[in-house]
Amino acid sequence: MKQVVLELKDLQKSFGDNHVLNGFNLKLYEGENLVVMGKSGSGKSVMIKCLVGLMGADSGSIKIKDDDIVSLGQKELDILRTEIGFLFQGSALYDSMTVRENLEFPLRRNKGKIKTGQTTEELVVEALENVGLVSAIDLMPAELSGGMQRRVALARALILKPKIILYDEPTTGLDPITSKEIIQLMRTIQKTYKTSSLIITHDVDCARVISNRMILLVDGINYAEGTFEELSASEDPNIKAFFKN
Repeated sequence: MKQVVLELKDLQKSFGDNHVLNGFNLKLYEGENLVVMGKSGSGKSVMIKCLVGLMGADSGSIKIKDDDIVSLGQKELDILRTEIGFLFQGSALYDSMTVRENLEFPLRRNKGKIKTGQTTEELVVEALENVGLVSAIDLMPAELSGGMQRRVALARALILKPKIILYDEPTTGLDPITSKEIIQLMRTIQKTYKTSSLIITHDVDCARVISNRMILLVDGINYAEGTFEELSASEDPNIKAFFKN
């Protein structure tokens, strides 16, 4: 039995009368690529913001390894966040910083993660080598294509060598060829670093290629779980709606 590295139990979040999460449950296992799919406005982004502590849940528990983040203070939460890589939707690079400076930023804030004998330069170059973009090290984000920006953002998410990576719509806004390249890169990273990944997406092709397991978020709950093949073969109308051409 693989270890559970992240678990959400009975997560609830409302905004006034808008009940977004109504008892959502999730388990992410060690070394797994878990895809969460939901329609626009279904609560995917709210769930992931609660998960990393950017938004407080109304009730429920969020455990990463053995730590319940709801009970952690700010200092403990900041330490825990160094174990989690986050690829933001739209990449979220700092426009005023070069690629090098974007990758140095998390290292400056978390100097304790740099091993003795390692230099910041070595870690930056290593991270960019992993995404095939060392040649872009001194460019500004505005000089990069959308796909290159996504690669740099992924390198930044990897630079602290997290055990868990959260991907928020990793292929949004990319052309089909670039999307395939990013998906392949995500698979390579999983194999190289043995990461556990939680992938939020509405891209059916991405889910088909990358997922070991899927959860469908409907009406604020984990409505259905299974492999892509199991779910795409379902006759349930609420499930079939995700896989229509």
